[in-house]
Amino acid sequence: MGLIDLHHVAIKTKDLDETVDFYTKVLGMKVAHRPQFDFPGAWLEMGGTMFHLYAGHAAKDMKGGWKYSQSHSPLDHVALRAKGFDALKKKIVKSGREWRQQDLPHADIWQLFVLDPSGIKIEINFTTSQEPKGSKGPDNRYKKYIAGKF
Repeated sequence: MGLIDLHHVAIKTKDLDETVDFYTKVLGMKVAHRPQFDFPGAWLEMGGTMFHLYAGHAAKDMKGGWKYSQSHSPLDHVALRAKGFDALKKKIVKSGREWRQQDLPHADIWQLFVLDPSGIKIEINFTTSQEPKGSKGPDNRYKKYIAGKF
């Protein structure tokens, strides 16, 4: 038997509350039941995929610090599929997080990229032809300015 699907993504965070708020209030994930562990954390779900958030001592690097950064992490990004580009873009802009957008007409995809509170790049893909009628999609007015941030 081969691989079936993505089960979960594990994210280490310095600020559990801010990270839970980002994934639930901005991206729309739901809090799921999490067994008791000896460190703080949260489990979030999105369809059949889970995000496991680690905080406290479990989130620190091997030297007990917080030396993780976007450029020094083996995780480059997490890619998600979504619907409703315009509505999610508004939420991301309102959140004040760094973000960028991209139109890939040859692949029938609109993309949003946003950094979570731990600096993990979240790529969100929308099938352009399946977006609601009247959707605007990426706005070139912001493309150059935002794309330069990350």
